[in-house]
Amino acid sequence: MQELPIVYCRGYAGPTSQIDSTVNDPFYGFNEGATHTRVNGDGEPMFYQFEGPLLRLLGERAYQVLVRGSQKELLATAADGSLAQKSIWIHRFYDEAATTYAAPTPRSGNLFDRAVTWTEDLVHEHLESRGFDIEQAARELYDLVLLVRAKTGAPKVFLVAHSMGGLVARCMMQKVCEEDGRIPAKELVAKLCTYATPHGGIVFTGGLLNWLMETFGPAGSDIFSPPKMYGYLTPGKKFGDTPVGHTWDPRIIPPSVFDVDDVFCIIGTDQNDYNLAKLGVGPRSDGLVLIENAYVKGAHRAFVYKSHSGPYGEVNSEEGYQNLSRFLFGHWAVQVELSKLPPASVVAAQPDVAWQADLQLAIRGLSVLITEQKAMHYNPVQLNAEIAQHAPGATGDDSVDAPIPLVGTFLFSKEPPADLPPTHVTPGVGDDTGPAAAPAASSTAPAASSTAHAAPTAPSAAPARQGWWHRFVESFGAGEDEPAADAASLQPVDIALENPLDPTLPEVSAAAVASVAHDLTAAAAAAPVASDYARLSQDLSRYALTLRVYQVITHDGVFDFSSNLEQVGDWQDVLIVDIGRAADGRFGAWTGWNSAVPGAVNQVGQMADELTLTPDRQDRNVIHAVLDLPAAARALPIFGPAAQLAFTIVNRDPEG
Repeated sequence: MQELPIVYCRGYAGPTSQIDSTVNDPFYGFNEGATHTRVNGDGEPMFYQFEGPLLRLLGERAYQVLVRGSQKELLATAADGSLAQKSIWIHRFYDEAATTYAAPTPRSGNLFDRAVTWTEDLVHEHLESRGFDIEQAARELYDLVLLVRAKTGAPKVFLVAHSMGGLVARCMMQKVCEEDGRIPAKELVAKLCTYATPHGGIVFTGGLLNWLMETFGPAGSDIFSPPKMYGYLTPGKKFGDTPVGHTWDPRIIPPSVFDVDDVFCIIGTDQNDYNLAKLGVGPRSDGLVLIENAYVKGAHRAFVYKSHSGPYGEVNSEEGYQNLSRFLFGHWAVQVELSKLPPASVVAAQPDVAWQADLQLAIRGLSVLITEQKAMHYNPVQLNAEIAQHAPGATGDDSVDAPIPLVGTFLFSKEPPADLPPTHVTPGVGDDTGPAAAPAASSTAPAASSTAHAAPTAPSAAPARQGWWHRFVESFGAGEDEPAADAASLQPVDIALENPLDPTLPEVSAAAVASVAHDLTAAAAAAPVASDYARLSQDLSRYALTLRVYQVITHDGVFDFSSNLEQVGDWQDVLIVDIGRAADGRFGAWTGWNSAVPGAVNQVGQMADELTLTPDRQDRNVIHAVLDLPAAARALPIFGPAAQLAFTIVNRDPEG
């Protein structure tokens, strides 16, 4: 994956007094870490040290922070193409609104006049944010992105933003880039990742609070009023304009502006650990932004039990960083969907029964969950609503069998990734033999040089052998010139795991498998391990998807607990998936449901059931697989006897 420059936009600071405090931080909060976490996500607090996203990027991926007096000065004086692409740039849009860079205002007059002036200044300092304008911040972001591209030679940048910073980024992309002949956002930005951004605005439970924010906008907070967002997200409009005569949703990024497949939204679900604002926003939020307003429609998303900011905040969390790094640098995009569910009419026949599902996604080697949706966090998967949405005649007019999205994420081809010690990467299976970045043990090196003028490093030589995916794709395509009688069928082909190629091309298949086997044998000889589990854990990435399905029964809008067993699901299990090299040297995927795994999971080196991988005939960077749900799950009326999990794996690094 390309490691492009990262431009960070911080969130809302508040009134002038807080702006003055914000500008004292050289990194605008991107350097903040945490020392608190909660047991099992939402239990008692305990010590856990997360260094912060800035230090992690410096240590794990060898990024640099380049400064010469200021980053602006360095960009203004550096020659084009002379700075490192793997660099981090802070958009310091609050500097011009701070009073700390201005000379003190001389006071004159008698004691009474001075007292009045002092009182007025105090009110302005704590209730207003003079000098800040979101559209000006967006224009300055556009200029910063142009400079970073020119000075680093990078084709595009990664935008990473917290809270209001995501709205600054979107204002640039949706309005600034679309006006006055500027360069379109899709030519400047590779990916946009937002933490806790109020894409749908900030909405309070009380109508009076919403009216006060929209009408008076203390400290500039009216920018979060959904109707007023129209003015700075729409070309040709001005702040204060509102949509008239048509429906407008602030969560939508027009496809002509930017592909939402390149947008990732990290959504917090812990409202309890935020400040007093949580009292006005209520549950089903991160304490400030409602869950349904924290994402761009159609974009990728992850749910983490973290609050909007603070000691348990999203940006300064392990969960936030693991999702950020996989979105920016991960090799695979994985989508898991429910398929072959009953038609909407079956569900509609029981209007008093709502089926919901809790889910968690874990990766072996990580101390946190990648994503989790739970009823206790006010965001379970609403199965009834999902089925209704995909029924004939609904939005998109999907067929009854249309897969229902369950969970999506981004993964490295070996977990934990090669640049996080300790791990070993099997050549020919996943990553290249060399680490993608300097090891974490050398994290002091980038920090020591962070103030230096750093020229781009020379590109590394191409690896001698490609990864398994590339050999598979090239070998699969090599048969296109074969005689028609020997050509692959147009029907989908199940790919045997002992030969991950089209079985109609035996010669090509044998050559590629021999090539993979050569790499695997050499790797095994070079890295002996103590036990089967230890060896397999080096060669296999393991993932666990926890599912808990239950029904909520109501009558006339009132909960019916007559048959309720509290905290007991109608079905629950854990799907364990191993991907990589098996004990016999084959590449593939193996699955197992935890209920059928004897003993401790971490004592089983490899799951038992092989998962058939099928290449997509239209896109050679896509692989499909399906897995029947267990019989106990298929006995539930919400799933039905044919229910399956459908997997789609997309190779995001076709050139890597």
